[in-house]
Amino acid sequence: NYYFLSDQKSSHQGPQGPNNEKIVMKLPYGATKDEFASRPVMANSGGDIQKSGFLSNLFSSNTNDFESNVTIGDLMKIRQAAIEIEPKVFFSNERTFLAWMHSSILLAGASVAINSVSDNNLLDQLYGIMLLPIAIAFMVYSLHQYGKRSQMISRRLPGPYDDIIGPSVLATALMISIVAQFSIRLYTMLG
Repeated sequence: NYYFLSDQKSSHQGPQGPNNEKIVMKLPYGATKDEFASRPVMANSGGDIQKSGFLSNLFSSNTNDFESNVTIGDLMKIRQAAIEIEPKVFFSNERTFLAWMHSSILLAGASVAINSVSDNNLLDQLYGIMLLPIAIAFMVYSLHQYGKRSQMISRRLPGPYDDIIGPSVLATALMISIVAQFSIRLYTMLG
């Protein structure tokens, strides 16, 4: 079924789609009429737009009023139908969350195991304690990303759903922690 809002009166048989599908003339459950209202593709400032060549546009640094008045909401495409979200999208978000939680539990377990086998030596305990904040950071990050992506999916936002900075920061922190642990272990073996 296609969902369209139309003010046109339909015939007694009902409107048909491009392949003779039934067009439902009511809103989907949970949708509002504003979600299906037409929105402008580009803003019009009402001023004159100066036409110039490609190279002058490429290398010029001045901007006109037309470019400065455009907001992100003005550049959105007109939505004609409801976005259908498949269940696999929710499940993939949960799988990603569980994978991050698995990594954080492994790091926390390694931290506890290192602390339990240390012989009450402060440097050996420090070796195990350094992993614990990294494990907690993994847990907090995974919970934050899961919540954010769940809201984006349920609100049917277009994205982006990926995050490049978070995993890079966590991997760098884990690498620094491992190098520091190796240095501490080498120091205790030589000293």
